[in-house]
Amino acid sequence: MNGVESLVIQPSVYYTVEETAHLLRVSPQTVLRLLRTKKAQGVKLGREWRILGSALLDLSAREAETEAAAVADWLQASRYSLAEVWDNAEDAVYDQL
Repeated sequence: MNGVESLVIQPSVYYTVEETAHLLRVSPQTVLRLLRTKKAQGVKLGREWRILGSALLDLSAREAETEAAAVADWLQASRYSLAEVWDNAEDAVYDQL
């Protein structure tokens, strides 16, 4: 594969922070930041974190859901203010184009 190691995430395996960083090709600090901000789910056992493989596989799906929800919330909240700006008598000429 062009010199790139193929990594497989097993859904039912718990990974350490270092193993997770290797699988995601990021630094351990990035993994810890994802855990602290709850963008990734993990279990803290004493001073160590363990991350379930299925949680790693869900990272991109959760990010897409979060982004879509944020856009939907913004559109809902701004619907009335946008209507005042773009849907008025002065701009009616553009509606006919």
